[in-house]
Amino acid sequence: MTNECSIPSRLRLCLWAVLGCLASCGSFEEVRIRELMHEKGFGTRANGDATRENYVSGLDSIQFLLPPEALVQTGAERLAELTVAQPVGIDGTIFVPFVGPVYVLGKTEAELGALVTAQLRTVLTFDLQVQARISQYRKFFYAIGETGLKGRVPLEPDLTLMDAMFAANWTKLANLGRVYVIRPDAENPLVVDVNFREMLTTGNMQSNIQIRERDILYVPPTFLGLIARLLERLLEPVGFAVRAVIGVAQIRGAYDVATGQQDSGLFFRF
Repeated sequence: MTNECSIPSRLRLCLWAVLGCLASCGSFEEVRIRELMHEKGFGTRANGDATRENYVSGLDSIQFLLPPEALVQTGAERLAELTVAQPVGIDGTIFVPFVGPVYVLGKTEAELGALVTAQLRTVLTFDLQVQARISQYRKFFYAIGETGLKGRVPLEPDLTLMDAMFAANWTKLANLGRVYVIRPDAENPLVVDVNFREMLTTGNMQSNIQIRERDILYVPPTFLGLIARLLERLLEPVGFAVRAVIGVAQIRGAYDVATGQQDSGLFFRF
C-alpha cells in the first residue's frame, strides 16, 4: 500500500522539477539576449551628469596642459604629444607617451589629470603635474516628433527646456500644450509632461527644467496633425509611384528629343 501511493508522488515531483527547469531555462538565444540587458542607466559605458561636472564620453577629445619646463627635459620630448587633442578610441582609451593606452571613459577632468600624473611619475625621473582638458566635447540630446531638427541636437551649457525647444524648433503641426521630456533609464525612466504653450504665453518658468545629456525631447502632433501625418503615410506609396511614372516619362521625352523623334520646341519655325 505504501509503495503504490509513493509512486505517483514521485512522478509528480519529477514532473514539477522538469516544468521548473523548462520555466527557468530558456533557449540559448534568450540566454544570450538576457546577458546583453542592463539594469541601470542608459546603457553606455560612460555615465555621469555633464551639466554638473563634465566627463569623458566616446565622442570627446582629450588634451593635457603641461608646465613649460617639463617639455624641455632631456628624454621627455614625447610629452609634447599630450598637448595635442586626441579623440577617445573605440575601446575607450587614449594613448599616453611612455605609458601606453589608458582607459578614460566616464572620468572627469580632475580624475583623468590625477590618473595620468600618477602613471607618468612611475616612468619619469622628474616630478610632473598635468591637467586634463575635455576639448571638442560632443554631448547631445534627442529631438523627435514634430521638431525641425530631428535626432541628435548639440547640448549647450546650462540648457533648459525652452532653450532646447527653440534650438530644435517645431513644425506647424506641433502640439505645444503636450511637450514631453523623457529621461531614459533602464530602472527608473522619467517622463515629464509640460505645457510649453502656457510657458510661452504666461512666462511661468516652473516647468522650464534643465535638459541633461541624452534626454529625449518629444513634441507630439495635434489631433489634426495626427490625421495629416496618417494621410501622409497612406499616400506616400502613391506619391512614390507617381514620381516614378513622371520620372520615366521625362527620361522618355528627353530620349525622343535627343534622337530627333520629337521636336524640342526650343526653336521657332519660319
